[in-house]
Amino acid sequence: MRIKIRMQAAVIGAGAWGTTLAKVLAENIPDVVIWSHDAKIAAEINEQHENVSLFSGVPLPPAIRATADLAEAVDGARLILLVVASAFYGQTVDSLGALLPAANSAGGGIHDNNDGRPILVSATKGLDPATNRRTSEILAERLPPAYRDRFAILSGPNISREIAAGKPATTVIASTNKAVSGEAQKYFSTPYFRVYTNTDVTGTELGGTLKNIIAIAAGIVDGLELGDNTRSALMVRALVEIIRFGTHFGAQAETFYGLAGMGDLITTCSSVLSRNHYVGEHLAKGQSADEILGGMTAVAEGVETTRLIRGIAVEAGIDMPVTEQVYQILFENKPVKMAIHDLMTRDLKAEQR
Repeated sequence: MRIKIRMQAAVIGAGAWGTTLAKVLAENIPDVVIWSHDAKIAAEINEQHENVSLFSGVPLPPAIRATADLAEAVDGARLILLVVASAFYGQTVDSLGALLPAANSAGGGIHDNNDGRPILVSATKGLDPATNRRTSEILAERLPPAYRDRFAILSGPNISREIAAGKPATTVIASTNKAVSGEAQKYFSTPYFRVYTNTDVTGTELGGTLKNIIAIAAGIVDGLELGDNTRSALMVRALVEIIRFGTHFGAQAETFYGLAGMGDLITTCSSVLSRNHYVGEHLAKGQSADEILGGMTAVAEGVETTRLIRGIAVEAGIDMPVTEQVYQILFENKPVKMAIHDLMTRDLKAEQR
């Protein structure tokens, strides 16, 4: 029999992934609060026990409640989960930082020093468009000093609707502070959601960020019905450029062969439930990126991520041929068939890792 941990958790972000992780946390924690910037969505969750607007068809347990007041959401929370879109990540962290309790202010904390400070876990996949910073960099730079060793990154092969339905899945929680990742691991682990830890924050983040670009490419491949050989080749060669980019910025190559790298890449490139795959499919049918995004209620992080990562790669001199072609399709209106032709007719070379 599972015993609930007597504490409160705050989930900052009410999209599909935030709602799913709130449901996972409610397996172990008796009081889970979802914060939404939209009071209508918060009211729907409280009144109907379902996120009707953003994640319909998934009943939520009584342990979950919602609010549009950030201060109310984090008041008394021992775990704070950040799941807002990357475009709003920096400003949310700034607002959150002013609300975090000082050390020793609450007492009875969950961490080993028992000083009342909550731990923070970030599950947002993407870069801050204003600064090109990763989420961990924003947390390290903008949180109060007492919290700069108290956060972790959650990323892995995670399709929200499957996990919300209780289908078995795995994820990774990465932190340079092993005590923090170990605590977070306990809160998120359930019989259907297995959590691993590691210390490679950069690699874990970049795996979850870069795979969204490749998922758009995979959606194009599937939209054109190019077949399994093409998709397989795309994923393997894309992994090479993901590792090339990640290791340039200090990530460990081994991380990209695990759940946060290849695992996430396979899932997002193969699933029809992936928002970025959806974008690619509709690009293959001749729609523009603006048309596709205008018809979506959820955020496809891969579009903005493509622009940001391509800019960083060009500046740093990192060869990323798949990313370059996705960028040209999205932002320079390059025909998808021409992009595929240009990938296939690049200079011949030996296979590189």
